[in-house]
Amino acid sequence: MDLERLDAYASEISSGGHSDVSGVLRELRTAGFSPVEAAYVTARVCGLTLAEVKAALFESDAWKDQHSTWNVLHERLEDQ
Repeated sequence: MDLERLDAYASEISSGGHSDVSGVLRELRTAGFSPVEAAYVTARVCGLTLAEVKAALFESDAWKDQHSTWNVLHERLEDQ
């Protein structure tokens, strides 16, 4: 993960006045960021904790198509 690039993107979003969590997540998804990258940038821009950003990511319309994949991953991890 290129933190310098992610920090620059977070600064760009912040300077544009964007701080709406769902809007930020939508913009990051459209821009092709991974869920982990989106979580990092959203936490920086919106001042969220890791738990808050994970919940927001899971609940967002922008990432809802990933729910089944994430659920399978969590189930497999619980089985270990």
